[in-house]
Amino acid sequence: MSETVGTAIPEFDQRFLHSLEALPDALVLSDRAGRIVLVNANAEKMFGYRRVELLGQEVECLLPERFRAQHPGHRAAYYANPRIRPMGVGVDVRARSKDGTEFPVEISLSPIEFDGNLFVWAAIRNVADRERVVGQLRGALQSTRILRGLISICAWCKRIRDERGAWQDVEEYIESHSETKFTHGICQDCRGKLDPARQRRQP
Repeated sequence: MSETVGTAIPEFDQRFLHSLEALPDALVLSDRAGRIVLVNANAEKMFGYRRVELLGQEVECLLPERFRAQHPGHRAAYYANPRIRPMGVGVDVRARSKDGTEFPVEISLSPIEFDGNLFVWAAIRNVADRERVVGQLRGALQSTRILRGLISICAWCKRIRDERGAWQDVEEYIESHSETKFTHGICQDCRGKLDPARQRRQP
C-alpha cells in the first residue's frame, strides 16, 4: 500500500497502513495535482480497480464523465482553503466504478501535510442502500391515503356524505378513505349508561 507513482511522499509506518485497511470507508489520498498516491482495499473493492491501476491516476477517474471537466476547479478552490469538511453538502454526489456503474456517495475531505507538501484524504462511503430504503419509505408515505379538506357530516346522526353523495357511517367512511382500521371497546361513560347499578357501586 505504500507504493506511489509520480509523487514523493514519506514511507508510511506499517501499523498505520494496516489501520487504513481496517476502516470501513474507501480511502483515497491525492496530491495538489489530483494524482492518487495511496488507496486502501475498500477503495479497490468499491471502484473495481486494482491498486496499481489507481496509483498515479487523477482522482477524476473516479467521477462520472460529465463531472470531470469542472472538478479540477473545485479541487483548486479546496486547496486554497483546505479544511476538514464533507464534499457536496446538500447535493447529489455520484462516483463511477471501473465498469461505468454510477452510485451515490458521501465524501469527507481532510487535508494532511507531509514534508511541506499538502495532500488530501477522501473518505468515501457508498450510500446506495440507504437511498434505496429512503425511496421505499417515501413511496410508502405517498401511497398512504390521508384525509384532508372539508368533510360533510350530518349534525344529527353523524354520518358522512361521500364524494358520490351517499351517506356512510363514520367508521365505514374513514376506513374506505384511509389506511385506518377500527377496534371497539366501551368507554367508562357509556358503560355507566348501560349498567347504572355498576356505576353507583364504583367509589
